[in-house]
Amino acid sequence: MGRALVLTTASKANTTGGTFADSLTANSNDSLAVANFSDGQANLLEFWGNDSTSVMEVQMIYTRPQSTHDQSHGLRVQNASLLAGTAAKVGAQEYLPGKVGFQLYKSDTATIQVTSTAADNCAVSYNILYDDLPGAAGVFISPAQADALQNSIVGINVAATTSATRGAYGTSRAFNADDARLHANTWYAICGYTLQTPIMTVGLIGPDWGGQRIGGPGDPLTFRTGSWFFDQSDRWQKPLVPCFNSNNVGNVLVTLADVAASSTPGLDFILYELTSPPNPGQ
Repeated sequence: MGRALVLTTASKANTTGGTFADSLTANSNDSLAVANFSDGQANLLEFWGNDSTSVMEVQMIYTRPQSTHDQSHGLRVQNASLLAGTAAKVGAQEYLPGKVGFQLYKSDTATIQVTSTAADNCAVSYNILYDDLPGAAGVFISPAQADALQNSIVGINVAATTSATRGAYGTSRAFNADDARLHANTWYAICGYTLQTPIMTVGLIGPDWGGQRIGGPGDPLTFRTGSWFFDQSDRWQKPLVPCFNSNNVGNVLVTLADVAASSTPGLDFILYELTSPPNPGQ
């Protein structure tokens, strides 16, 4: 089974402003289209975003009524102006933080529009889980298997930066560019990550995930991100903890997106070193 967890980000810098006057476009190498999956389902599991300056309302519309109900507004969510307690840092605001998601269908494409103030910078990100996406089988395991195979724990620093274009992905940075302490030819499971400064989205691309982008919100609250992939697995009762072999670490690329420009937020990934190769899907 080609299980794939796919992160998508859509954004627009310098909005026109007004009631759903601006449509967000997919960031480079991302797509708002639902991929042509095979068996099983595709489900949107997590959804978050932010506005650089002001309050914002977002609407996400798919053509299938089984997904987002209608073509008028679909799923509408509100976005406050600043993340509480973060002193003018906007970070990520999670719209579906609990076990709330919805099914997606082949040949459908999302329309994402925002109500904002003129000259704001707006962006959203979301994760789609494909039960079977041809050519994209990812190495994902359960927290239980990660615990059973754990040999040690390690935190790896990656000095990735956000883009000068607000909402876009910054320049990708190799996972071992700043902290090359992983043991050779060893499997690691990514538990989550911690941030010094809030940003909107933390993304990773690597060969062990079928070349798909995975990731989560750049929340400054470590209880939300430090065990992000473990928590997603527990929430959805599916193996969603990504693993990679350290021989591929130079091709594991970290990309960050934020509605603020050109920052290095301070980012550490929390990993389990595994005693043996993982059994994907278990």
